[in-house]
Amino acid sequence: MANRRLLERLRLLCECGAGLEAVAAPACAIVRDLVGARSASIFWLDRHGAPAGFFHDCAPAELKDLFVTRFDELFSSPGEFNMVTYTRPVGPPIGQMLTESGHAAFRASNVYKHLCVPLGHHHGLEMRIEHAGRGVGVLVLWNEAGRPFTAADVAVAEPTRRLLERALEAERPDVVWRSQGSRTAHYITDVSGQDLMAINAEAEEMLNRGHLLGQNVPMARRPRAAPAFSRRLAEMLANGAPAELHLPVIDGRLAVRASPSSRLVEGGDDEPQMFVSVDVEVAADVLAVERLSALPLTLLQKQIALFAAQGGLRADCEDRFGVSQEALKKHLSTIYDATGVSGWSGLRENVLAGAGEEAPARPSPAPSPAWRTTLSLGLSLLPAVF
Repeated sequence: MANRRLLERLRLLCECGAGLEAVAAPACAIVRDLVGARSASIFWLDRHGAPAGFFHDCAPAELKDLFVTRFDELFSSPGEFNMVTYTRPVGPPIGQMLTESGHAAFRASNVYKHLCVPLGHHHGLEMRIEHAGRGVGVLVLWNEAGRPFTAADVAVAEPTRRLLERALEAERPDVVWRSQGSRTAHYITDVSGQDLMAINAEAEEMLNRGHLLGQNVPMARRPRAAPAFSRRLAEMLANGAPAELHLPVIDGRLAVRASPSSRLVEGGDDEPQMFVSVDVEVAADVLAVERLSALPLTLLQKQIALFAAQGGLRADCEDRFGVSQEALKKHLSTIYDATGVSGWSGLRENVLAGAGEEAPARPSPAPSPAWRTTLSLGLSLLPAVF
């Protein structure tokens, strides 16, 4: 019963349309618990095939920082076993680490030496996540010494691998995103986006916990350089385009928006700068799934309720779910009782109530006049030369 509910929850998460990264953390926990592994991690590439992000459920910040800041040096050299190795669509999509050669390559790697040994990870079971004919990520389960994974574990894990691929297939452009910050997180760079001039504590925290690869963002210490994406924001501003980016991060996305700013220079002209607001947004659809997963409903009933919450039409249920109108009435009666609503139209408001409706779009906050003479409280000034 417990395993069935875990699989149902994973299926709902992967089919809600929010994508893979937005469900990565709960997906790791579900797959880990289904297989009975000690730990789990996930790693993904961007649409160009470059390492983009990761998550590990028990690694301390210092080890994550090592992975982020020294990835090219330690973990991606030619011939080095690494997570990118298992994203390549070569060989079976699951269980290569269980073979004698695969296990030997793992034990000889810097991943094992620098990351796994300190965590007590001595056995791995990897599953490649593919989309449109290419590998885009890998989820790895970990066990301690003396607990190698087996063919039975592979059989349990394989259905979850297919569900993770479904998360990519089902991704929708109209997902509702909700801010999780106070909308005050920000940092300042020079006009080129290369030099970090100042950053406030909230922005620093958001960037640190983003698990971003290749963006010059550390995880266990203060940032001393502007995030790499700042240069792209600066180029967008220079070209007169709206300077806004959404970067997939664990459990959601990082929304960064840039606007022109300037600093008053005594006895000279104002110095142009760039003001960047930072926000973490979560998919309301994911929060709705978590709310539905806690209700005493069948999988079909949860799917129907989620469909309604996402703006689906009741008239489409027969074709979408293969249920007759008579059966649909019975299911809806149970759904209404569980959610406390009286009709179809109330499901969107009720199921998304915990997640909240999407806040009205706001432009990047422009620097206040105080920026022309001083930096607002809460900002950390950085030395001009690092």
